[in-house]
Amino acid sequence: MPLYEFECTKCRGNIQKSLKTLERKRDPETVKSLVKKYDNIYAIEVVDLEREEIVAKHGRKGKDSIFSDFYLKDGTLLALFNMRNYRFSELIYEEGDEKNVKCYCGEKKKVEKVISTFAFTKDLSTDMPKPNLSNLPASVRKRTNISEYIEEKDRPKKNRPTPKRLS
Repeated sequence: MPLYEFECTKCRGNIQKSLKTLERKRDPETVKSLVKKYDNIYAIEVVDLEREEIVAKHGRKGKDSIFSDFYLKDGTLLALFNMRNYRFSELIYEEGDEKNVKCYCGEKKKVEKVISTFAFTKDLSTDMPKPNLSNLPASVRKRTNISEYIEEKDRPKKNRPTPKRLS
C-alpha cells in the first residue's frame, strides 16, 4: 500500500495567478476580488514587513483550511493565504487506482503526482534544517530570530537530561 502525494494543478494555478496579481497591485479591492474569484481561497492578508502594518485583508478562515505564506516585492511584503489544501496524499492499492484520485474541489483530470515531502526524512530525531534568510531585506532579517532550542520531546533519547531523583 504505497502512499503517494498529489497536487491539484487547478487549485495551485489559482494561487499562482493570485500571487502574480498581488505583485502588480495590492489594494483592498484587488484582494477582495481575488477571494471572490477563486473558490479555493478563503482569505488573503497582505502585510508590509518593514512598516509592520496590514496593507490589505479580506475573507475569513475556512473550515479544514491551511495557511500558506509567500513573500512579495523582494521579501518586504508577506501574502498570507488561508486556502483549501491543494496537496494531499492517497493510498494506492493497484495501478488503476491512481486514475480515480480527485482533489477536494472535485477536480479529477488535473491532478498530478508530486515528490513526497516525507521522502527526505529518514530519522525524525535529527534537527530540521534552518531556513535561508539571506534573500530577505536587512530590516526584516535583523528582526527574525530562529533559536537553537529543541523541545524536550523532540530531542534524541541520548541527549535528554537524566531525571533527578527525589531523596
